[in-house]
Amino acid sequence: MVNRNRIALLAAAGAAAALLGFAGAPAALADGPDTPRSTVVEIEALEWPEFRGGASAWQIGVAQHLLRAYGHYDGGATGDFGAETVDAVLAYQEAEDLPDSGALDAETWNDLRDDLGEVGPGATGDRVAAVQYALVHGYGYDLEVDGRYGPGTAGAVTEFQTVQEIDADGVTGPITFRALIAGGV
Repeated sequence: MVNRNRIALLAAAGAAAALLGFAGAPAALADGPDTPRSTVVEIEALEWPEFRGGASAWQIGVAQHLLRAYGHYDGGATGDFGAETVDAVLAYQEAEDLPDSGALDAETWNDLRDDLGEVGPGATGDRVAAVQYALVHGYGYDLEVDGRYGPGTAGAVTEFQTVQEIDADGVTGPITFRALIAGGV
């Protein structure tokens, strides 16, 4: 009987630890360890913009960079949601087992963000160019969209994070990316 009680107690403790771990999961999305939980919640509550074929917006240019980084788009980042971009979004959605809407919808943005992961100093490529494109075309930063995460990009990200009350570490992670795309708080 004593062994059964110990096993039950251990099982209950394990379940409680797992629940506490899941309850704290959103904080893990914070780009820096000192991002206030209220900021994470507020940014995560922002709605992703939705775009369909024929639309034009700077966020579409960000998506074009990411779709190119993930091997689904060969064109330039124009911010125009033309047929080539629709095809790229459909290919990405198929590859990721997403509903094939052909739209940049919330589910597609979430997946693009997950695939982005974290991008920071020293990184190169279209994932970096996506961040730079957002900073330049969405927020007016004076940067070259060259796909190199150097001091200028890190400084702009740090400034953006400070304004958004994200722990300013200069690294673009999930919270910073969502704030960039969804317009911030």
